[in-house]
Amino acid sequence: MLTFVQEKKMRSYFFLLFTLICLLGCKHKTEQGKTYTTGNITGMGTDTIYLYGVDKPSDLIDTIYVKNDKFFHTIQVDTICQIMLLFNNGQTYPVFLDKKNSIDIKGNIEQLNLLDVKGNPVNEELTSFLQNLENKGTVSETSIEEKVDSFICKNNSSLASIYLLDKYFVRTERPDSKRIKLLIEAMTGELQDKPYVQRLKEIADRVKVMESGQTIPSFTLTNIKGKKISRFSTKSEYLLIHFWASWNTESRLANAALRKINRISINKEKKRKKKEKDNKKELDILGISLDTNKEDWKQAVKKDTLTWEQVCDFYGWSSDIVKQCAVLKLPTNVLIHSTGRIIAYNIKQDSLSLKLEELIK
Repeated sequence: MLTFVQEKKMRSYFFLLFTLICLLGCKHKTEQGKTYTTGNITGMGTDTIYLYGVDKPSDLIDTIYVKNDKFFHTIQVDTICQIMLLFNNGQTYPVFLDKKNSIDIKGNIEQLNLLDVKGNPVNEELTSFLQNLENKGTVSETSIEEKVDSFICKNNSSLASIYLLDKYFVRTERPDSKRIKLLIEAMTGELQDKPYVQRLKEIADRVKVMESGQTIPSFTLTNIKGKKISRFSTKSEYLLIHFWASWNTESRLANAALRKINRISINKEKKRKKKEKDNKKELDILGISLDTNKEDWKQAVKKDTLTWEQVCDFYGWSSDIVKQCAVLKLPTNVLIHSTGRIIAYNIKQDSLSLKLEELIK
């Protein structure tokens, strides 16, 4: 028979044991709700990967630290969602997470556009589709679009379809707003209600506003010297607006091509002035930077020897003019008449040069 003291000790023991079991049970339940991601990207070495959301692309969710090509990450999710992996070279890749998933990512630093992601059906169907697309070899842009179109229509309830719509139909040089809306309509109501899809709808509407013959939205931005510049500031017949950023390699290369265009335009004006005594200016160029750091912007302007007007509001992708002009990738260009009428939107460098030769004699 237990004494009073022994009985009290036993009760305390059982209470502590019960509390410990409850705590361990709660911890186990929390751990079960997490998504575990392991990865091995050959050639990555020691590096960093950033995790961004898609409903609000500017929101950094977390950071993954890579060591000896490998990484491990845990995150709590309540339902299936898409995140974007952002690598230090600027490339991105989608991963779909769901509660209690174990995601496995494999790939090579030389082919970050073709990672092998396993762990749930959405990742696996997207990986399979992209690999099949790659295995087809060199195919036309039209053929790729047809295959993506078919995938979206057949998988109209899959989050992978939203990503493919964005990649192959929205973030292109000349987005087709009508086709984008038709593909959105083919999706289930649940997908259509997602903030990501709503944002793509808004982009489709803005793209329509930038079609040839439309009037470019008014804007006023500050140049390097602190002066306010608008589209009405130019006195030339044509204005070429160039969206770029110091951190974007392709737009820095485009700056070099624009130097040549600017030089040709200046030489034509000199000859015309000498021959016809005509002081009329035919072309001005306006650089609109998506930089958020003033010093980086100023250094890039100096290094690239950009002698034409440069403006920036340091809001990056959140800038009003970037949204209004449906700038989805860099570089982006818009050629307008002095009236504000859009002549060409986001045309390739060769086509741009030909268009300017046609307009400026």
